[in-house]
Amino acid sequence: MKYPVIPVAQSLILSCINFKLFDVVISPGSRNVPLAIGFASNEKFNCYSIVDERSAAFFALGLSQKSKKPTILVCTSGSALLNYYPAVAEGYFSEIPLIILSADRPKYKINIGDGQTINQSEVFKKNILYSDTLSQDCIHATDEIIKSNSQKIIDQKYDSLKVKKLQKSIQASNEKMIGKAFGLSINKMQPVHLNVPMEEPLYDFINTPSIKIKTERKQNNPKVLESFNSYYSQIHKAKKILVLIGVSDYDILSNKSISKINSFPSIIVLKEHTSNVFDDNFISNIDRLIGPIELQSNSDSLFEDLRPDLIISLGGMIISKKIKSFLRNYKARKHFHIGINISKDSFYSGVEHLEVNPNQFFENINFKKIDSNFHKTWQDINRSKLELHNRYMSATNYSDLKVFEILSDWIPKKYDIQVANSTPVRYFQLFDLKNQNLMFANRGTSGIDGSTSTAIGSSVNSDSPVVLITGDLSFFYDVNALWNKHIPTSFRIIIINNGGGGIFKILPGFKEDNLFSEFIETKHNLSARFIAKMFSFKYTRVSTKFGLKLALRTFFKNSKRPKILEIKTSGIKSAKILKDYFRYLSKP
Repeated sequence: MKYPVIPVAQSLILSCINFKLFDVVISPGSRNVPLAIGFASNEKFNCYSIVDERSAAFFALGLSQKSKKPTILVCTSGSALLNYYPAVAEGYFSEIPLIILSADRPKYKINIGDGQTINQSEVFKKNILYSDTLSQDCIHATDEIIKSNSQKIIDQKYDSLKVKKLQKSIQASNEKMIGKAFGLSINKMQPVHLNVPMEEPLYDFINTPSIKIKTERKQNNPKVLESFNSYYSQIHKAKKILVLIGVSDYDILSNKSISKINSFPSIIVLKEHTSNVFDDNFISNIDRLIGPIELQSNSDSLFEDLRPDLIISLGGMIISKKIKSFLRNYKARKHFHIGINISKDSFYSGVEHLEVNPNQFFENINFKKIDSNFHKTWQDINRSKLELHNRYMSATNYSDLKVFEILSDWIPKKYDIQVANSTPVRYFQLFDLKNQNLMFANRGTSGIDGSTSTAIGSSVNSDSPVVLITGDLSFFYDVNALWNKHIPTSFRIIIINNGGGGIFKILPGFKEDNLFSEFIETKHNLSARFIAKMFSFKYTRVSTKFGLKLALRTFFKNSKRPKILEIKTSGIKSAKILKDYFRYLSKP
């Protein structure tokens, strides 16, 4: 084991051990050598070396997504830190913890022409839970510090006693800041950033720690409400209650909670696949139900029948724009958000946040008998749309829509699904997952920039193998994710390549012309074949329904290399078939 002689770097490493945070993602550099070597030489840590900082940060996000603990991110100074920003924002809005440790030059060397320097303090501003800069040690490189005519760390007329006294104060301040940052990330499940200024020399190490730290984890004590009676009373009075479940873990609702909810005729539960909750009485295909109603001549009367009096939201982000539009246009009188997730006034109704475990709330409710057909109204419409869905899918031609129907049937139960943003995550919502796979997506900021990196990070920390379902633009955008020696051989990538940003063809206002093709849709003729070869993935390409089903027979079987399956479709044909699909389902 090697411990850096620089006290602040040593303190961070020892604090990670105290807090039992052992996953560390390091991007190579020079200024971060004290941290990088300190972590990598200690057998307690699981260290991952990833060159591209943007990919490294999303990889770390995937690690934390599965472990539910902060992953440590270590980078050098300068623009390296800026490349973390997309993943930091995603972690902030998705409530996934990260601890960013950015090595920096001393403050007195910023803005004087030194290389690889930017203003790193609070660089993430409003898109992070907490950010601060640690104090530079005065006991390390003291003679170098006093050379600067702008440094304010130590008086030039110093003696060893004065330096030791000042260092003691700096050490105490840094330990307090480290403890605060680490505790916030663990308890609030969000990213934090500590900027770490260090003076040269950077390459000196010792075999045993020279300091003892006092940073200790403070447990987050969940709120316990003395009584839910006032909320239960409002639920008992409401005849139309909509429970909406966003991104969450599979255990957000216990069997007892689900049983209680299903016993009440005034409650309908809508959930998305990323909720990872499975029950036959819950409606999983929100867009398949609401999208067609939007096209019907009697849509207003139907939406009035479906309008809830009370919304109860659980979990995180909601994918469906259609459910948000419906609930904004047909507002409920009340909106409760239950759980530790941040509450969001997504439906313009005002929101009241109950920061308790949803099971604590639902398991203790005693529902009273009430005369309501709200659940039946939703289910009757859902069944009618399902019947039309099945008819359409039995006759439709090969397209993106048909591809996702096949994938929903064929992905093995043992696989977790990571889904890229834009069309893939939306197409999946139209189909039932026959094998009830757990599904994950970067829905905090809903960007395409790190889907592959996140999926690979998740696969490293998962007990289950992982398959990424991605579009072509998302895949090519994050191709550096494959520059990674940590990818398991069980990892699978399925690319739906329709030659551009397919989502733009189905959005209102799309025009099939050169400007849209180049600057919006981003048409291309790229293939993943040679990328797969470069990164030693086994590669298969298909372009028909028969070919896809044939390839899927062996795609998930064990192999010595990870695999890529590229599915070629027509973007123009797929957009038309999807629009025809919603028109067909709008039949009364």
